[in-house]
Amino acid sequence: MTQPSSILLSLADHDQRIYFAFNISTDAFVYLNPAFNLFFQMNPIELTPKHLFSMVHRDDRNYLKSAYVMMKAGMFKKNIEFRMTLSDKKEYTLRLSMFLKQEENNERILTGYLEDITVEREYAKKIEELSNKKNAILNILSHDLAGPLGSIQHFTYILNKKIGKIEDPQINMMISSIEKISKRCIQMIQDFIKLEFIESVGVDMVKQRKNLIEILQPFFKEYEESQSQTGKIFNFFSTGQHIYAEVDESKFLQVINNLISNAIKFTEDGGAINLSVNEGSETILIEITDTGIGIPQKFHANLFEKFSNARRTGLKGEPSVGLGMSIIKTIVEWHRGKIWFKSEENMGSTFYIEIAKSK
Repeated sequence: MTQPSSILLSLADHDQRIYFAFNISTDAFVYLNPAFNLFFQMNPIELTPKHLFSMVHRDDRNYLKSAYVMMKAGMFKKNIEFRMTLSDKKEYTLRLSMFLKQEENNERILTGYLEDITVEREYAKKIEELSNKKNAILNILSHDLAGPLGSIQHFTYILNKKIGKIEDPQINMMISSIEKISKRCIQMIQDFIKLEFIESVGVDMVKQRKNLIEILQPFFKEYEESQSQTGKIFNFFSTGQHIYAEVDESKFLQVINNLISNAIKFTEDGGAINLSVNEGSETILIEITDTGIGIPQKFHANLFEKFSNARRTGLKGEPSVGLGMSIIKTIVEWHRGKIWFKSEENMGSTFYIEIAKSK
C-alpha cells in the first residue's frame, strides 16, 4: 500500500505552489520542491534562511519575524503576506502558510508553502484605486450638485413667500415646478450616494496588512486637486512614509471619505481641511481637522448614536448623505479601533481615529 507521505510528496513535487521543509535544529532545508528552485533561481549553496530573509522587503521583515517567533509546536499559521525582491530586481508579493512540528527526537521541523500572489495583488490594488477615486469624485460631485440645488430650493421657498399674493397662475406654476424639480434631483443624489455606501458596508470585511500612507495619500490627492471646485484648502501630513495596519481598505476609506465630505459641507470657502497620520509605539492616530463652523454642543452627546438627531444641512444646502456617524463608529470598532472628536461652534472640528499598528 502506498504511504500517505509519498502521495503528498508527489503532490508537492508537481504543485505550482512553493513547498519547503526546514529543520530548525540543524538550520538546514530538508525538502524543497521543484517550484521552489524554479521561482528563486538560486544556487543550492545560497539557499540559506539568512540570504532569503535579506531579500524580504525592509518594511515587512519585522512582521515576518514576529510571525515566526510566535510559532509553537502544532501551530499552523496561514495567509502571511510579505514582499520580496529577487535577483531579477522585480518585487513579488508572496503568501506564506506554515506548520511547526516537534519530532520525537526533539528536532523542530518547519514546513509550509508559498504562493506567488503578485498579479492578484496588482489587480486588487488597481481596482481599489479606481474605487477610491470613484468615491472621492462622488463626494465632490454631490457637494457641487447638491449645494446649488439646495440653494435653488431655498430661493424658490423665499420667492413663494414674497409673491404669494400675486395672482399669476403661470408664475406660481413655474416656481412650484422649480421647487419640485430641485427637490427631486437632491433626493436622487442622496439616494444614489446612500446606495453606494450601503452596498459597500454590506460586504464582509476582509482585513489585510496595508501601508496607510500608500492608501490615504493618493486618495486625499483627489481632494487636493478639487480645491478650485470645492473652494477649500486640503493638506496631508504624516510622521513617516511606511505606517502599517490591518485594515479593510475599502471600508476604512469609506470612513475617512465620509468624514472629509462632512468637513467640506461645514467649512466656508477658503477654509482648510487637514488629514494627518501619526505613528505611535503601538497605535496609529488619524486626525481629520477642519476650520469650519463646528458641531453644536447639543449634538455632542449623541453624535454616534444610531438614531441621532445630529444630521444637518450643509452650508450650501447640501443634504445629509453617506454612512452616518453610527455606522462610521461601527466600522472603526470592527477594526478594533476607537473614534472620538473635539469641536467648538465656529472653531472647527477634529475627528480622531486610533487603531493598532502592525509591525
